[in-house]
Amino acid sequence: MRPLLITVGSRGDVQPYLALACGLLAAGHRPLLAAPRRFEPLAAARGVDFAPLNDEMLALQDKVQGQGVRAAITAARTVRPMLRRLLDDQAALTAHEADVVVYHPKSLGGPHVAEKLGVPALAGLLLPLYLPTAAFPSPILPVRVPRALNRASWRVSSAVEAPYRGTVRDWRAEALGLPRRFPPVADLVEGGGVLHAWSPHLLPAPADWPAQAHPTGFWAMPADDWQPPERLARFLDAGDPPIYAGFGSSFSGDPEALTSAVLEGVRLSGHRAILATGWGALRPGSQPDDVLVVEEAPHAWLLPRVSVAVHHGGIGTVAAALRAGIPQVVRPFLGDQPFWAERLNHLGVAPPPITGRLTPGRLAAAIENAVALAPAARALATPIRAEDGIAAAVTRITRADAARP
Repeated sequence: MRPLLITVGSRGDVQPYLALACGLLAAGHRPLLAAPRRFEPLAAARGVDFAPLNDEMLALQDKVQGQGVRAAITAARTVRPMLRRLLDDQAALTAHEADVVVYHPKSLGGPHVAEKLGVPALAGLLLPLYLPTAAFPSPILPVRVPRALNRASWRVSSAVEAPYRGTVRDWRAEALGLPRRFPPVADLVEGGGVLHAWSPHLLPAPADWPAQAHPTGFWAMPADDWQPPERLARFLDAGDPPIYAGFGSSFSGDPEALTSAVLEGVRLSGHRAILATGWGALRPGSQPDDVLVVEEAPHAWLLPRVSVAVHHGGIGTVAAALRAGIPQVVRPFLGDQPFWAERLNHLGVAPPPITGRLTPGRLAAAIENAVALAPAARALATPIRAEDGIAAAVTRITRADAARP
């Protein structure tokens, strides 16, 4: 097969697709990964063919983080032309041969590229997003709703697309020569075109979902021979497993205050710590000897070597901590993060999420509670590590290709 994988967003949106590309390559297929150009070195290191997509919106996000509401509003006015350039880069993908397209909904253009190529399209979803269920409300709904409204709450997913539909309509006609009218992604997913890329041990398929929508398991990167910097290896060897604290690309609005609260909370807990600055959610200055600051380190390597993961609840970090068999403390910020935080608490591998202001006392208490959940985290890791979400996804992609007329 010649699968075309299209994804847009931060590393958390790209790495699972790169993992899928690696699995397809290992299975003898010839995948092409289209993603923001800043991630080309990651694909090159894995021997995956790569098509760079415009990443101006990521650069803009980097620029305005922490600059306040006015800067965000000013930036929003420039998004539409950036979006069109991103879509035009996706239109250029139709020059490549492909048998099937797997797309992240953030790409906006994925299903339309597949339509132009005349091949099946599968939405690769890292969270429940489009397929309604009465079992739980939409994970991106910002408010709680009565259980009777669970199914109705899923309409919010289609509403998220609304601001971009005009741009996509124009692009379809002008760049792809397709009719301006098109169905929402929710309709395509309900028609069977979906891969749910999380573990059923984290969230099993509800009873009202069809069999083809059952989760595949996580799309995890294969192990590599990453070598830690000497200072990281030395710090880990110097004492008991530390706490890990990192909030990825989430942003609190006051990274200095968040960092201060985390450092004091860790001190009160009596543990050592590794702080990952990521995209700037944490901004430490000087720190004590029992705290090490790193920009990033592969979660698959680092998390099995720590005792507790303190993080934002992004699904990539959730998955890595579950596989590592360590308890988690979650301070969710937005989107689906509160949903996963509640789910981890329900499974008994995390205390209740820290909502609102993270204070040193609340963090220290949560860490203490999390440490007591270590046996449950280790037990849950066993079946999750036994899954092969990549192999399951490759099988379904192969079936989609085989079902072509």
